[in-house]
Amino acid sequence: MSMNLIRLIAIAVIFWLLYRLILALLSKARQPARRDSPPLEGTMVRCEQCGLHVPQEQAHIKGDKYYCCEEHRDAADSWERDE
Repeated sequence: MSMNLIRLIAIAVIFWLLYRLILALLSKARQPARRDSPPLEGTMVRCEQCGLHVPQEQAHIKGDKYYCCEEHRDAADSWERDE
């Protein structure tokens, strides 16, 4: 009796593994092919306030320092005084 139970469990495990394999293959087939995004053109610069890197063309400049947004650029005077 115990051998039949072991065989039944083994067959159930094999079917479960096959089911999971088929699901994984189908989900990969449904996903559209990923396109690699083109590399960013230009130089990346670091925001002086938060450290975020942004393309130099999109950075806000004050003096010789770069900022990621107008708020950080405008707040530069106040946080420099706080230090």
